[in-house]
Amino acid sequence: MDQPALDGADSVADAPIEPPPEQRVAWAELFFDLIWVFAVTQIATALAGAHDIGEAARLLLLFMPLWWGWVGTTLLANRAGALVDQALGRVALFSVAGCGLLMSVAVGGAFDDRALVFAAGYVVLRLLLWVISCRLPGGSARLRLEPFAVAAFVAAPLFLLGAFLEGPGRIAAWTAAALIELIAPRVLPASLNHVRIETAHLPERFGLFLIIALGETVVAVGGQAAGIDLDGPTYAAFALAFLIIVLLWWTYFHYGAPAARHSLEHSPEQARIVTDVFSYAHLIYVTAIIAIAVGLKKLLAYPLSVPHSLPELLLAPGVALYLFGFCYARWRMFGAATVQRAAAAAACCAIAVAAPLLPALATAMLVLAVLLALNGYEAWIVTTHRPLPLLRLPRIVRRETQR
Repeated sequence: MDQPALDGADSVADAPIEPPPEQRVAWAELFFDLIWVFAVTQIATALAGAHDIGEAARLLLLFMPLWWGWVGTTLLANRAGALVDQALGRVALFSVAGCGLLMSVAVGGAFDDRALVFAAGYVVLRLLLWVISCRLPGGSARLRLEPFAVAAFVAAPLFLLGAFLEGPGRIAAWTAAALIELIAPRVLPASLNHVRIETAHLPERFGLFLIIALGETVVAVGGQAAGIDLDGPTYAAFALAFLIIVLLWWTYFHYGAPAARHSLEHSPEQARIVTDVFSYAHLIYVTAIIAIAVGLKKLLAYPLSVPHSLPELLLAPGVALYLFGFCYARWRMFGAATVQRAAAAAACCAIAVAAPLLPALATAMLVLAVLLALNGYEAWIVTTHRPLPLLRLPRIVRRETQR
């Protein structure tokens, strides 16, 4: 009499188990990103007026806490899953967004009369992220040595201290805080080992931040073109700028992004991939694109002039940094960079050296030629099913990365 029940149980047991649905980016997260659109614009606008490398470095210093605030929020949203789109999750997300908006408003005067505004926004942001990390499933209210606690109780107080200091003292305190933020994920990687990473959501979130940064290049080029008289050289600069932006997108989304997701899905060391390939490599990409946006804006303004200021010289080194970021990411994923991207980055470095002697239009043409050659070569490699030529690192380094 029990046989039919047993047969039914067997049929249920034999049925294929469907994988859980992929976590998608929530509308609340997209709204959250609008704050960081403004932050990137603020950094790029300030960088366009930088007079020397020191001023540019100070602006990068301000971008660091904004970046790590976004990364921390994204990692917690990945961990929260569907909770992020519930009422309490939205309130938490928008509270962090408010802190980010306050910091962004203060960027222009952060080394002057708005230092306390910037630092206070950062302190509250970091405390919120720590509280959220404790309240999520698997979290703990105990003070542990992990990146969220280190940022909230070591780096954030240093930023607050720096706001009350002047000149070199402020720069020293904020630099120390930024370095702590930078190295904490590297020296405390175990904090992510027990966390399940949703491998569809995280690459999509970081890809969206790349879109934010690329959007700044479009705004910089379009805004500059809309406010000047258009002539032959300006039209040429406009076309070059647009093609460069398209190829930057292509370089990341056609080959780079799929490789990063593949690595996250299949690597036994997900925590390391999250830290190295997403947190660190994408910081390189975004920083580079901000520099490129400024360089393209200046290209539209002075297409036939030989550059004489730092912002006018940022295009070629920005593209070089962008391409070196892919070399770093691939090294951390697979133990080797591709020869073509390393060569393209080196070529852009050479262009950067020559840029002070060339009209801006000529520099842009050379950069575009490098990007066209790179993407054309990679398309040929893929369509003809040839192996990628790899730039392998010394064995001792590869062993260390594979541990």
